[in-house]
Amino acid sequence: MTTMTLLTGLGAHACGADSLIIMHGFPADEAGIGQGVSACFAGRIDDSIVMAGGCNFPVNTLEPDSRKKYYKGIYAARSGQADQLHWKQIGLLPEPLAYGVSVVCDNSMIIVGGMNGEGSRKAAYRIRIADGKAQVSLLPPLPCTADNMAGAMVGRHLYVAGGMMDGKASCCVLCLDIDHPDDGWKDIKPFPGIMRVQPVAGSMSGKRFCLFGGFAPAGCGEEARLAMDGCAYDETTGEWVLLDGPEDDKGNPLFVGGGASVNLGEDSLLVMGGVNKEVFLAAVNHPQPDYLTHPVEWYRFNPYTLLYSKEGWRVIGESAVTARAGAALALTEQGLYVIGGELKPRVRSSSVVKYTVY
Repeated sequence: MTTMTLLTGLGAHACGADSLIIMHGFPADEAGIGQGVSACFAGRIDDSIVMAGGCNFPVNTLEPDSRKKYYKGIYAARSGQADQLHWKQIGLLPEPLAYGVSVVCDNSMIIVGGMNGEGSRKAAYRIRIADGKAQVSLLPPLPCTADNMAGAMVGRHLYVAGGMMDGKASCCVLCLDIDHPDDGWKDIKPFPGIMRVQPVAGSMSGKRFCLFGGFAPAGCGEEARLAMDGCAYDETTGEWVLLDGPEDDKGNPLFVGGGASVNLGEDSLLVMGGVNKEVFLAAVNHPQPDYLTHPVEWYRFNPYTLLYSKEGWRVIGESAVTARAGAALALTEQGLYVIGGELKPRVRSSSVVKYTVY
């Protein structure tokens, strides 16, 4: 199945039972990981789905003293196995890690930044698979620590943008030339507008780095604000342009902060999940003591699957099973795998959902 076939199928059948499959099986080699994780890293290497890292609250999940746990296992499962995934631990990251950027490049997965119990990180790693084992090598580190940012490949350039850089919400953009990694990360002109923590990103036309969603935390006497629009950096001009943000099927603006994104092709970016704008803003600006006690439905995470192309945005699917924040996506020839994520604050999912067509 080509990515274009997947795209056509999603457009026609994304709400149908034949296009969404709940997969069975989740990694269980590390104590606690079987409860599900969010903010892990995922992609495709050879014919395997690969996931690494992630975090959750495995003990007394909703209690005030519950501690977040970070994981370092690297796991692989063969794609296309009906509704069953047999995960195998094939290696370890150098450290537990979550909330960074992962991209697939040259039949490998690159992981950049992130954070763990020790704080924000600046390392970048490349994962390859040889003889069934993960081989982890180092890429040049970022010039600063970075977490909760977004990133994407544009041609042979890897971009990361926004998030928390050196502990502060940022509009900074960094770029690494994959063909000349020893040149290190280069500063790109910062994106316009407010800072964007937990945005989503992708590429268009092989020359544009696109950024959507994200939020600017409260500070300097101002409440937290949401970025409902997007922006794109054009490599040919070195300038940013503003882009329209997505809307739901009723024409209401959608917030995709905390969502997940993946390019289906050179001119098609799929985005899904994320938090609800009203619920999230109320929680960060006016926190209530009972915030963690509500049922999953109360948080109204984004159920829409969206496609951004040259024609703009359109809704191509809606499902409660993909209404997650902090999920990871792995695109394969057999379909698109949605891995983990939050169902509500602190509660992770150990479910993998596969988009497919017949």
